[in-house]
Amino acid sequence: MEKVYKMNGYDLHLIPTNKFKNITISLKLQNTLDKETVTKRTLLSFMLTTGTKDYPSTQELSKYLESMYGMKLGANVVTKGKSHIINVNSICINQEYLPYQENLLEKQICLLNDIFFKPNASNGYFDQTMFDRKKKELIERLISNQDDKFYYSLEKMFEYMGKGTCLGISSHGEIEDIKKITNEELFRYFQECIIHDKKHIYVVGNIQESIVDVFKKNLLFDQNESHFDTVYSFEKNRKDLLEIIEKQDITQAKLNMGYRIPANYKSSQHYAFVVFNAIFGGMSQSKLFKVVREKNSLCYYISSSYDAFNGLMIITAGIESKDYQQTIQLIKEQLNEMQEGHFDQNEIDIAKLMINNSMKKTCDEPLSQIAVQYNRDITEKQETNEDYLKNIENVTYQDIIDVCQDIELDTIFLLRGRNE
Repeated sequence: MEKVYKMNGYDLHLIPTNKFKNITISLKLQNTLDKETVTKRTLLSFMLTTGTKDYPSTQELSKYLESMYGMKLGANVVTKGKSHIINVNSICINQEYLPYQENLLEKQICLLNDIFFKPNASNGYFDQTMFDRKKKELIERLISNQDDKFYYSLEKMFEYMGKGTCLGISSHGEIEDIKKITNEELFRYFQECIIHDKKHIYVVGNIQESIVDVFKKNLLFDQNESHFDTVYSFEKNRKDLLEIIEKQDITQAKLNMGYRIPANYKSSQHYAFVVFNAIFGGMSQSKLFKVVREKNSLCYYISSSYDAFNGLMIITAGIESKDYQQTIQLIKEQLNEMQEGHFDQNEIDIAKLMINNSMKKTCDEPLSQIAVQYNRDITEKQETNEDYLKNIENVTYQDIIDVCQDIELDTIFLLRGRNE
């Protein structure tokens, strides 16, 4: 059961469990998803784990982590609706499992403190060599993302669908924007994040309440009452269906379809849509998989996903270009079948079982537990796993029919071969 403590500048969330031999700590910094800052935040996530004053190089930091029995340290960024989140995660063995005490937990917390308050920086600048290296690495990462045609086509669909809104902002930023960022500018923004970002820290493992005092002693931020919006429902900003076809030198076409839906994470229809999506395209026994892929052999893969923070449903499929129209037609027919109630109780039961199993799996991985709890905390949704599964179980046949009536196709993006 999660326990929450109001600390100096952040909320501390303790999730005690005997399932793991490690202590996992995740620090999350939340701010508005904005085109002007998203690239800086991504580059900053690259910089945070490069070194500190005491360990000013990647090599020295790596040696220190090894001395901490192979402690892991990493950072990344994610988007959640209207918010952009920087995650800093550290995983270290619980000192209780060592033959002698080494205050590993305190060292783990102190390292987080040093990342923010004793960085490898001076006179308002990060170490220049490291800054240049991380800019290059981030550019290479984004180029690699563009070479991943599944990722690229999905990003392009969001870009077209969400033009002029937060949906159209890439969570990792743009290559041209990276090139423009100066060392001084990034360090100045780093200081702004320390002051203004909403901060949550999660600790999962075999821990005692006394850990609160260790945090009080070793990790303090300035008081911060910031609040940032997250969940919303994407609204139509044009009259007609948008259909985009792009050609590249590829052999397998990538089809992406974005739908506006009547549900999001905080709506009363959220649970019904979770079950609907599982039946429609979210599991291996789904209608899209069985009809479009297995029965008609029209795609290499196909699935639907529910973006509860943006209030969207996305369908992705790998197809032959010649099957484009037929695939879309079959997808539309399967949606229409659902809207007309052509599914049975057995399909509902299988979907609920899959959802139940998926939720139970989150308990087997600390970062998954944290992700689920963080979603609830930043949306102020008071719910336990048991509450969630009970709400899923209470979804009825009619609830599923009702929730899929107002699903509306907004954008189609097809990436296909040049010569097809």
